[in-house]
Amino acid sequence: MKNTIILTFLVFCFQANAQLKFWNKDAGSNMPKFEVEYQTKTTIFMKVGYDVKPLYVFNKTAPQVYNGDGRTKYQMTVETSDNIAKRKFEISYTFYRQTNQYLGYIKATYMYKDKRPTKVFEEYFETVINP
Repeated sequence: MKNTIILTFLVFCFQANAQLKFWNKDAGSNMPKFEVEYQTKTTIFMKVGYDVKPLYVFNKTAPQVYNGDGRTKYQMTVETSDNIAKRKFEISYTFYRQTNQYLGYIKATYMYKDKRPTKVFEEYFETVINP
């Protein structure tokens, strides 16, 4: 009996990784969410047709840049490039201790390699609070 309880506890511990899930405040956005796994990776999800798929995965997380006034801010800039465009993502999220909530922000800049103009998207995110 004791071994069963320990085994069950270990299974739950290994499955529970520290992960933040941010959902876009604009339901019609093409960037509906992003996830941050603690000190592992950051994943940006995009709408592809009617499906939501993890399109950009970066093997790093945002370092803490500010801690004071009841909040902790994390911020990073990552880039990716292909034959069509160079994409720059400025990702930041802030933990507010008074409300125990995270708010996120992504500024995506798409610099196309052909004659199309550069596009800039600004998206605002929040975490879902369990009632």
